[in-house]
Amino acid sequence: MALSSSATAHAMDAMATEITSHVANPYPNKVIHADIRIQSIDDESGPSGPAIQSDERIGESKPSIADVVYQEKAADMRECWSKAIAKNMDLPEGYSSAAVLIIRWADALDDLKTGVEARELNTLFRERYHYKSNIVELDVQTKPQHQLESSVINFIRDNDGPENLLIVYYTGHGDYSEERKCLELTGSLRPNNVLLGRGFRKNARANWTKAEDRLRSEDVESDVLTILDTCYASNFAKSGREGQKKFELLSACAIDQLAEPPGDKSYTRALIDALKELHTTDTEGAISTFRLHQRINMDERRKDTPSQIWSRGKSTQHSDQHIVLAPLKLGTVNTSNWRPKPKGYLTLRFGLRDSTLSPEQIDFMTKNLAKAFGNKALVGLRRVDWVDIELAPPTTDFERVTFTYRAIAQWRRVVEKNKRMRGSPLVPKTGSVGASQKRTNEDADDLPEAKRRYLDTSQPPPSPPVSESSRID
Repeated sequence: MALSSSATAHAMDAMATEITSHVANPYPNKVIHADIRIQSIDDESGPSGPAIQSDERIGESKPSIADVVYQEKAADMRECWSKAIAKNMDLPEGYSSAAVLIIRWADALDDLKTGVEARELNTLFRERYHYKSNIVELDVQTKPQHQLESSVINFIRDNDGPENLLIVYYTGHGDYSEERKCLELTGSLRPNNVLLGRGFRKNARANWTKAEDRLRSEDVESDVLTILDTCYASNFAKSGREGQKKFELLSACAIDQLAEPPGDKSYTRALIDALKELHTTDTEGAISTFRLHQRINMDERRKDTPSQIWSRGKSTQHSDQHIVLAPLKLGTVNTSNWRPKPKGYLTLRFGLRDSTLSPEQIDFMTKNLAKAFGNKALVGLRRVDWVDIELAPPTTDFERVTFTYRAIAQWRRVVEKNKRMRGSPLVPKTGSVGASQKRTNEDADDLPEAKRRYLDTSQPPPSPPVSESSRID
């Protein structure tokens, strides 16, 4: 029975759908960790005109499983490179100084009762990581917005520096204002007009977006990490200025999602437990924010509310380097190996035999690069940063055809050369046999019988033929 063209197309689509649905998972029983950072989302273009780009609400992409696995390997190699280059170039691993500002609401305004976890986190940063850490409690004695912004400004003033890290942490209620496009910190979800003396009321709310703008200022030289354990923490992830400074956000939940309250499932609890475990395993070890984010999301208590990591600068590629958290060493001056920041960047691309590098290969490369350039005043090398590693593009049909023709041409040249060598006169040196003669004699073994007899110099040459007219009777 013949089918119409439309019916045939429909049948083929159904078959393709069925085949696709039965494709086996190429990575069974594997946990995939993706370093995914999204630049922006564009609305689909329609008949009314081109797409309108939006950088206010950023969504999530869905890369292929192969890309995810390769990004995971690239993250491993990038961390290995950073450690190796710090060792071989005698650079400080981590920061010269690190300071933490923990922001919460005063107990009288705090519905969530975040004080226990906030104080535990403050002690952890102080005692195990040796960071300068302080808790600021917002109240309504004065405007909370003024308290928030002045706390951030004073924190920057006291701790900013080109080799420093600033961490600002908030735990408490949060609400995203669609109208104002900002994240608001609030002490309570109930109507939060607080009754003061003499009948005055004040609102326990503060605009986080305005306070964060202070951290994004061009005058701030430090790398900045903001951590928000609040609802809607990912809703306002917008890009910032492009520069050398790293600026990242760790948020307790995804876009338009609610965060877990303080307790066994909270983001702050998972963060505290992860940092304690890492420090117990390696008291001097460093961990990137990406690895920390992974470890928190692997916590069984957090499977229903996965956290997010965002780059807050304009450059939001997956190859961007992450902020690294490492305990500071007591009794040492961390700025002893400080070098001025680079004023220029040279980007090279190395074509490698392998698609990935082992720790041994990375150590070999960093050691030799440091030896070649590190002590050369002429070049003035400051550091060698790992930017990216990517798979080479697949070979095209044209390149395959070109390679085949090239191989054939090379083979023909070899054949022609052998022919010329076989036809050249054999003039052996006295007392020895030349290499060319040896090759000719060896090649002669493969020739037909008649030609072997002709090339055999051990037998006398055959007599010339005698014509009938010259024969003597």
